[in-house]
Amino acid sequence: MKIAHRLVGFAVLLGSSSLLHGQTTPASTTPASTTSEEEVVKLPSFSVSSQKGDRYGSTDATSISRVATSILDAPLSVNVVPKELFKDLGATTAYDVTRYFAGVSGGRGAGAGGIMDRQNFRGFESFSKTIDNFSSFLLPTGSGFQANFDPAFVERAELVMGPDTILSPTGSPGGSINIVTKSPQFKAANEITGQVGNYNAQKVTLDSTGPIGSRLAYRVIGSYQDTKTFVPGYVKQTNGSVQLAYKFSDTSKLTFKWFGEDWKVTGAQANPNDNGQIIYDPSTINGVTLSNQHQYGFKYDGWNGSARWSQRMDRLNIAALEYTGVIADVVSVRLAAEGLYDNFVQDVGYPSASPSETFNAAGQVVGLSAFNPASVPELAQEVHQVNYEEQVQNDYAANFHPGEVSIQPVAGWSYQQGSQPTNVNRQDKNVGGSMPNSNLTVSDDYSPAHPLLSSYTSSFSNQVEHAWLYQAYGLVKTGFYNDRVLLSGGASRTWAKPIVYTDTTVGTTLSSLPVGDPRITTNNFHTTGNALQPTQKAFQDTYLAGVLLKPAKNVSLYYSFSTNAGIPGNTPVLWQRGKQHEFGVKTQFLNGRLSISADHFQINQSNVATVNPLHNTDASQPATLLSNLTNHGFEFNVVGGITKNISVVASFTKMKLRDALGRRQRNIPDQLANLLINYHFTEGTLKNLSIFAGVVHSGDTAGENPGNGLGTPGAAVGQPGFFIAGWTVINAGASYTWNRYSFNLNVDNVADSKFWWQPAGRISVSAYPGITGRFSTTVHF
Repeated sequence: MKIAHRLVGFAVLLGSSSLLHGQTTPASTTPASTTSEEEVVKLPSFSVSSQKGDRYGSTDATSISRVATSILDAPLSVNVVPKELFKDLGATTAYDVTRYFAGVSGGRGAGAGGIMDRQNFRGFESFSKTIDNFSSFLLPTGSGFQANFDPAFVERAELVMGPDTILSPTGSPGGSINIVTKSPQFKAANEITGQVGNYNAQKVTLDSTGPIGSRLAYRVIGSYQDTKTFVPGYVKQTNGSVQLAYKFSDTSKLTFKWFGEDWKVTGAQANPNDNGQIIYDPSTINGVTLSNQHQYGFKYDGWNGSARWSQRMDRLNIAALEYTGVIADVVSVRLAAEGLYDNFVQDVGYPSASPSETFNAAGQVVGLSAFNPASVPELAQEVHQVNYEEQVQNDYAANFHPGEVSIQPVAGWSYQQGSQPTNVNRQDKNVGGSMPNSNLTVSDDYSPAHPLLSSYTSSFSNQVEHAWLYQAYGLVKTGFYNDRVLLSGGASRTWAKPIVYTDTTVGTTLSSLPVGDPRITTNNFHTTGNALQPTQKAFQDTYLAGVLLKPAKNVSLYYSFSTNAGIPGNTPVLWQRGKQHEFGVKTQFLNGRLSISADHFQINQSNVATVNPLHNTDASQPATLLSNLTNHGFEFNVVGGITKNISVVASFTKMKLRDALGRRQRNIPDQLANLLINYHFTEGTLKNLSIFAGVVHSGDTAGENPGNGLGTPGAAVGQPGFFIAGWTVINAGASYTWNRYSFNLNVDNVADSKFWWQPAGRISVSAYPGITGRFSTTVHF
């Protein structure tokens, strides 16, 4: 297996340390270094080893500078999602939990059976995440693996809002999520959980950890799920993890982790962003807000033209090895590597046509082409992609106290390379093909015979892509006046190089051609460019600077400036610079149990493709220009314990994301408001019982990205033709622990509200899942 050979290659690369592939979950808690008889300096740690205060409250995070940092001392908005919250909510995806925090909204295809745990951070859609500090931004595709990452593997998640200069320098400028996975423990703990319900349930999970002697510990996690989804279809997955940790000493540890997922989605659920209603009614123009009633021929929970044989499959393997230790009792060191193999197959059928729009001189949509729900054109599509990824990371951190000053430097480097030896996309349309039109007015059952492979047309094939990223970074936090004044500054340089090898001979595979064969063409960003994506230099620098003042030990006032440099495509390199200014205040009360924060942010992202209104009247003008996307807004967060019995997560976000022409973007609300309250009984007859209620509110959103306005009488630019109404959903649940048994009940969308969300344009607007109940039982042994 190729991934095995690549792991062996890394073993040679890392030499005598025998470090194959590493992930950064567990970390060593390094010992103190004595600088005098009175003063003891604690070395930085690469993980958060403990949590204090309320069950929902955390005081430290690692996702800003790769080492444990007090959230109160961080000049950025950072939130931690603890495992207790994942467990209480019976989470099936990360978004089930993160949606209660400020600035987070559902991306297109979010939820069970969705795509890549997709979420929006401060209005910017994220196509990736980091797992134990390793990027899942697959090279050279520019997005993450398709399967949702199983919450059974998750210890906690950390949300860094705004550009993450150090940990995710090529990610979304709106923010990032770092998944911290479970690790082997030197104390035995075993549990098995079974879950049943009407949707997104039918799952069994085993989690076992403990010592093997005095120096070695293990962890084994396994899960199996075969569940019905609200959109007709099923999620079927078998996931597992095997982990080992070896302690050389109290300050030195080696940890191996393997994660495997065999993930399959069938039916209409296999067509995210193509399984909702098509917006064709003549009343849905002029920027109207859609009614929550479905149109004739469509249903909230219907097949809506999706072929019953549709399926998406993703097989994922991640192997990782991480060493953490200490150099001369002065510097903490981390050396880690990871190998990832992803094999994705999509074989689906869905509607391929939606009404075209006409515009008036002001760019408003004033008409739609005819659309007949009794005869809907269909498309069969087959996609097969294979990715190999390797990453190496090396970090160093120290903590010095010369006199009254504290200095904590962190520096390191990382290398990532990826290749895609298989990348095939085939399509078969009903026009001249074998896919019959669907009739949505007669039957909700669209089950044509699967087209013969010979009837498909290949969009691209016999193409091998390869890319690499190299990052070097440094960050210093300096404290004055007993750390009442903290200054932070850092920089990261990221080099990138994508290459595409294309076989120019039809019917010949690249693997059969020798290197240097003239039938292979090489496209490299050093030599390839065009008007829309000009050739860029091979590296970009990103920066982080912040000042934080603490008028009291539990109050922080801060300002920060941070940047990143995203790469939206494979070749040529087109850097999208993200820049953010953030002002904020953070407080902690009740001995750190309750955290309250508020911030104002201003974000600018460059090199975003925007229509050129001059092209409407002068065809010699380019149809598309590169311009900026901006957002500014205000956030408010409350997390932790109000009393010893009441835990809360509450947030409010008001923002304004607009393109260079002042237009709203698809599926991005201007306002979010969320509240989760958990009351847990600590004494009396109801001891160990907890109940919770949650409310999630999203403001209205544009139903489509603004049209280009071509064909308008003047040089107008198109506006969104329709909007999705704001919505509110209520969730509730309870949990109870009795001896070795734990019981958990979750009910999402208690009121069974019917409304639209996740608009993907006129081609599809999805319905929010109806009332969903899940009941779990856990046995600890």
